[in-house]
Amino acid sequence: MKRLTICYFFMLMAYFVSAQGVTTSAMQGQIIDQSEETLIGATVVAIHTPTGTMYGTTTDENGYYRLDNMKVGGPYKITASYVGQEDIVYDQVYLRLGEPLRLNVALGASAVALEEIVVTAQQGSTGKNSGTSTQIGQEAIENLPTLNRDLGDFTRLTPQASGNSFGGVNNRYNAIYVDGAVNNDVFGLAGSGTNGGQTGISPFSIDIIDQIQVVLSPYDVTYGGFAGAGINAVTKSGTNNLSGTAYYFLQNEDLVGKDNTDFLESIGADENDRERVADFTKQTFGASLGGPIIKDKVFFFANVELQRDENPAPFEFGQYEGDSSQGDIENLRNTLINDFGYDPGTFGNTSDNLEGEKIFAKLDVNLNQDHKLTVRHQYTKAEQFDRNAGSSNSINFANNGVFFPSTTNSSAIELNSNFNNKMSNNLI
Repeated sequence: MKRLTICYFFMLMAYFVSAQGVTTSAMQGQIIDQSEETLIGATVVAIHTPTGTMYGTTTDENGYYRLDNMKVGGPYKITASYVGQEDIVYDQVYLRLGEPLRLNVALGASAVALEEIVVTAQQGSTGKNSGTSTQIGQEAIENLPTLNRDLGDFTRLTPQASGNSFGGVNNRYNAIYVDGAVNNDVFGLAGSGTNGGQTGISPFSIDIIDQIQVVLSPYDVTYGGFAGAGINAVTKSGTNNLSGTAYYFLQNEDLVGKDNTDFLESIGADENDRERVADFTKQTFGASLGGPIIKDKVFFFANVELQRDENPAPFEFGQYEGDSSQGDIENLRNTLINDFGYDPGTFGNTSDNLEGEKIFAKLDVNLNQDHKLTVRHQYTKAEQFDRNAGSSNSINFANNGVFFPSTTNSSAIELNSNFNNKMSNNLI
């Protein structure tokens, strides 16, 4: 019976492991002295400068150390020390999501503290550390052009990507993780593979994303639950400095070119026939705020974003070639309202609309040097009105269309613990 219980326990652990993504980074390496002898019990301390969060450990009998469950990004200040040796310090060290940084240190009596170390890596495949994968950091997220402000605008940096498909695998076989919690489309029909995707809204604001990692063949067993790609994103956190952003994005017909030339050629039209696109308006506005509640210990980050899209569908009754007059249609509408209490809407100009609201809140707590707690919640609501406009042979009332509502609540609680140089735990 005990043997069966143990087997079941490990099977259950494997199930939970396959249902989450990685949210942190790590450091590892070896410390030696000037004679290239390994130093047992040397101390390594890493301080996340923006928050004062501290990680520390000592080397084992072979001089190796490992720091797990570290915040992504940085900068970090790293200090290696040993009794009788001069400390060596590294500044401006940045960590990438899901990729341990290997930092070997040689201490000596005449060791000189380094003012700065710059850790750089080429964007793209990083299979050396984590299998075939692509890292998308904060700099790329802030500087790359994005039309839709969703994950797809950034995951296309992956060489194996074709739209939302990776390696030729249907997007429904992807796994999307945000702060380690799965965020796949539970309905299964959205082309984006995300909740609310059928309405055209993204599941969260890009303004809350810190780093993105796309993995296709990871070595790390904590990744799982996908056959195409694992899209792993972590959100921003507050720091010791109170800071915020406010933004507004606008797209309309004046910011778009005329008809596509290739399309005109495909239908046998001349380039001189190019026309302006139909009127439309896409507006996104929001704000973020983050900072300390208790310096070096408790931090908050929040974001609110509103989306208002409108695509007009104009219709003039003179275009209608049927037998009914405009008065007949008005009488029909009045009859429905007066006799049946139903308003079918107007039958002139109409529009397709998308109204979205996103609210995000996150709390980070440094319980102590070994234990860090994160609690966050994302609320996303979208209402899409897809109406059918009138034509030369039909009259459509405004209520003739599709109303698609979508509401998603996503919460995550994460406890990161480092027990010693060889044991750590990540509970999501």
